[in-house]
Amino acid sequence: MDERIRELKEGAGREESRINEEFIEFLNKWSTPVLVVLAALAVAYWGWNKYKALQIAKVNEATSAYTSAVRGNPNPDTLANIAEEFSSVRSFGHLARLDLADTYLLSVERGLMPGVEFDPANPPSEADVLDEQMRQTFLERAASLYRQVYEATNSVRGKEPLAIEAAFGLAAVAESRGDIEGAKRHIEDAKRLAEKMQYTALAMIAENRLQTLNNVGPVPALYDAANLPPLPEPEPIEPPATDESGSGIEVPADAPDDASSAGEQTSDDGGVDPAAENQPGDEGSAEQSRESDGGG
Repeated sequence: MDERIRELKEGAGREESRINEEFIEFLNKWSTPVLVVLAALAVAYWGWNKYKALQIAKVNEATSAYTSAVRGNPNPDTLANIAEEFSSVRSFGHLARLDLADTYLLSVERGLMPGVEFDPANPPSEADVLDEQMRQTFLERAASLYRQVYEATNSVRGKEPLAIEAAFGLAAVAESRGDIEGAKRHIEDAKRLAEKMQYTALAMIAENRLQTLNNVGPVPALYDAANLPPLPEPEPIEPPATDESGSGIEVPADAPDDASSAGEQTSDDGGVDPAAENQPGDEGSAEQSRESDGGG
């Protein structure tokens, strides 16, 4: 009995020793790769969190820069820099390009350089007024920016509103150039996208613009002051005629000559003018008085 118990104990000890050896062998074989994997996972986790923090910081920076750029009177150079610097940050690059194109288009509509405010009290200088060459240059820049945004967003899910706005912008450029048919094609593109995404309000706006363009006639040419003929000189205005007697009474030029003598019937002190004593009514009264005296 004791011998059997001793054999069991020895067998258990040998089994335990074998397990320990296998475990030590396992650790020797796999401990380094496992540690490397765990370390890689830890580094990857840290890197992902760092990347997310950098992305959030970039979005915040883009938001601040874009908000400041579009406030008040946008500067084209600032918008161009934002479009380039934040082109890969969400949709800030597209938004900056749309605003930059709007700035060029508004400049063409006003006939003034970007950033110049019209003040009736202080007319703009010649350098601030767009000539025809600069007008066409700005229209081409606006069309290029609108087209770039449209091509980059019209087939991207969730960015259809940007494509619709770009299509409206291309239509406005075409209309400014007098290309009514081209404007209709861009409006139809905007309407198609709006109906596809079930943007009912935008689809109605597009339909109304199409109806308006169908009734648009030839665009009249606009000329600057340098291309207009000089205005005729106004005719001089003669002062009204006055009484030559100095009474200050205005007498029409076609009035008869005896009209000016009407002011001479009374003297300046309110007495009777001597010429008025010889009136017919006064002579008759004097004759009747003499007859009465003779009869007495």
